[in-house]
Amino acid sequence: MKKVTMKSQHLPSAISIREDKYITRDQLNSLLKTYNYFYTDQENLQLSYNQPEGSKPVIEGILAIFWGVRCPIWLKIQDEKQIPPFVTLKSPERVSLFPSKRGMMRWGEVHNLHHISKETPNSSEEPPNCEEGCFSYESSTLKPRSVQELNSLTPHRTRTLSDAAQVRKRANSPTIARKDVETHRFSINGHFYNYETSVFTPAFGSETKIRINSNMKTGEVIEQLLQKFKIENSPQEFALYIIHASGEKKRLKNTDTPLLERLLQGPSEKIAQFFLMDKNAEEVTSDVAQYLKFHVPLLESFLHKLDEEEEREIQQTIAKYGREKDIIQQHLDSKTVIKTETTV
Repeated sequence: MKKVTMKSQHLPSAISIREDKYITRDQLNSLLKTYNYFYTDQENLQLSYNQPEGSKPVIEGILAIFWGVRCPIWLKIQDEKQIPPFVTLKSPERVSLFPSKRGMMRWGEVHNLHHISKETPNSSEEPPNCEEGCFSYESSTLKPRSVQELNSLTPHRTRTLSDAAQVRKRANSPTIARKDVETHRFSINGHFYNYETSVFTPAFGSETKIRINSNMKTGEVIEQLLQKFKIENSPQEFALYIIHASGEKKRLKNTDTPLLERLLQGPSEKIAQFFLMDKNAEEVTSDVAQYLKFHVPLLESFLHKLDEEEEREIQQTIAKYGREKDIIQQHLDSKTVIKTETTV
């Protein structure tokens, strides 16, 4: 994939941004150079292109999209790609401390821990000083310790006799298996699927990035975004909006090309940002947007003046049409009088 260093004649004469917007190949070349210069220190965010022989160039790169949805997001329970099965732990097998009692459980897959120590207890050895019926066991194997082992232990020794046993337990831990499953999918601000929080709403304004190209229309970009996070909701529930620093909010049509729109708006997200929002989110025109940053008292005074102007326009319109009605009525009355005199 080459960076944007190609000559302008390699680009087609007209590039369609949307139905009512076209740019020349020189303009596209200039926009690409400006965009990539902005991300000089972040080459992974620069746009690249390729141009198959006999066809138009394809621009490809990263598009930052911000979450602005209000409706709940449903995460899929299972990915489409089957996850390789993990090693299943054997059912825990209960081990009795005494022949007639059931008690402590030992880990599956660690039955060979009983063979760690090759020493066998000597019946002639004196047991350690403790109350009658008290036994000492190895914490990692549940095997009675020999006198030599007990004498060699110190109060400051905190590690078990078998580090290998501990490693084996951790390797087979179900928690590790769950983490491996989670890394199979992307997270939304660290949020993975689980039964209790499978339905949630992403924080407004949180950012995500997806790789797209200039052949992808708005609907395809939305589908790819939902697929990235394994979201069950239908793409028809959402729409892409461009929100400008002025407060103007414009919805992209299904025929628009988001990556080229980003290129047209420029690389700075301080000027314009792309938001994934509910399909019924209201658009804000540039005329309305100019008032949004004013304080509430000032906006209220604007509304009061608009109400006064509206009432004045209404009264002027009523008076205008009232005068026209009077003129027409007078003309009709005069015609009626003339007709009556002629009849007599």
